[in-house]
Amino acid sequence: MEDDRKGRRPEDGISGGEHPDGRAENFRLHIRDDGLLDDGAELSSEEKGDSPGERDVLHSYSSPRTRQALEAEQLRAKKEAERAHRIRSREKGRKNRRLFRVVWVSMVVILGLAVGQYLVSGFGDMLAVNRNKVSVTVEIPKNASTEKIADILYANGVIEKRDFFRLYSKMTKADGSYSQGTFHIDTNLDYEAIINYLQSEANRVDTVKITFQEGLNLRETAELLEKNGVCTAEDVLKAASSKDFENYDLVSAVANDKDRYYLLEGYLFPDTYDFYKNEDPKQALGKMISNCSKKMTQSIREQAQKKGMSADQVLNLASIIQAESADKEDMKKVSSVLQNRLKNGAKTGTLQLGCDSTVYYPYRQKTQVPEKERETYVSRYDTYQITGLPPGPICNPGLDAINAALNPADTDYYYFCHSKDGKAYYAKTAAQHKKNLKKAGLTQ
Repeated sequence: MEDDRKGRRPEDGISGGEHPDGRAENFRLHIRDDGLLDDGAELSSEEKGDSPGERDVLHSYSSPRTRQALEAEQLRAKKEAERAHRIRSREKGRKNRRLFRVVWVSMVVILGLAVGQYLVSGFGDMLAVNRNKVSVTVEIPKNASTEKIADILYANGVIEKRDFFRLYSKMTKADGSYSQGTFHIDTNLDYEAIINYLQSEANRVDTVKITFQEGLNLRETAELLEKNGVCTAEDVLKAASSKDFENYDLVSAVANDKDRYYLLEGYLFPDTYDFYKNEDPKQALGKMISNCSKKMTQSIREQAQKKGMSADQVLNLASIIQAESADKEDMKKVSSVLQNRLKNGAKTGTLQLGCDSTVYYPYRQKTQVPEKERETYVSRYDTYQITGLPPGPICNPGLDAINAALNPADTDYYYFCHSKDGKAYYAKTAAQHKKNLKKAGLTQ
């Protein structure tokens, strides 16, 4: 061994002193970066400290060149992975676009077919194609919307496409113009005919015929309208004092409307009328005012003018005649008494007309006055308290009373009274009238 040690050189890769017991001391081992020993031999995996499965793994003792090689390899692998991902994404995108095109085209085709079928069926319904003629009854509520009307028509077989009817109604600006009420309508009408039919009040069948007797006052008229289902009494009374009837010449001529309980009192001519159920009170009252205007003919108005009376004064006087008279024959004599007082009241001590029918107006009698004010109630129309005619008519007179107001009997009477059975008594003086009251059984 001594010879061997003597034959080695320091550059052979091992150097250092020899320990006394024969062991090497202070030796150095030189390993090149390329994994070769100084003599050119390559280190094995075990000599490098790498296990067979860890060649591509960096360690704290890996050389800089190894680190660079591994990092470059990892970068290439990452780029390769990203490239593969982009290729897969592009391929997936192409497949998705193809699928989207197929779905989109399918939806367009399906939608087109659906719209086409909707339009065909809708136009067919609009034109009443293949609809049989059957007469049905439909009831349109007050202030019904087009949607509600379409539902009613559909439920009764008048139309088949509610949404198409609503669209047509809106496009033709028919919304809000339908009449309320009950209609008999055929199921073979097209949309235009249906709309025109439902817009006309003349096609309503829910009518009621009411006869108003001469002498009814406005409150009684309102109650009769409500009883027959035309409109509520409250709505009638409210309308009767409104400004909604100034387009009627008779009403517009009234100058003292603020002094009256009801502006339309005296102008609702007693007659027989046809009304619709749930009719607008303005429309219902308008029929009666229009009739009054017709009954107050030009001849009557000219006759009133010759006597120095307005149409309103004629109706005012006629209303008292109507309320106080027992019959048509009695009317002219009662008229003479009233007009004699109006003309000569100051001379005869009969300035007041003194008619019982005016005492509690607008009520018919004391029992109708609200209980809280019954005992202290004083009417502005009370002819025992005022001089001359009251502010307005006290009821709605008929033609006989109107004619009596214009053509009173020629008498000197200033007083009249009636027995309970309607027998009339007339007098020229207060003394004669006192006797007549006993004859009529009105006093002891």
